[in-house]
Amino acid sequence: MPLLLCPNDNSPMQTVDRSGVQFDMCPTCRGVWLEIGRAHV
Repeated sequence: MPLLLCPNDNSPMQTVDRSGVQFDMCPTCRGVWLEIGRAHV
């Protein structure tokens, strides 16, 4: 079960990794959401 739901349409978010950067993306509306504290340097 996903940890996050999209604030736009309540779809389960997917964690995506691009060039070592992880972010959450909604596969339905294609929205991208970033959070403070989720980034690891």
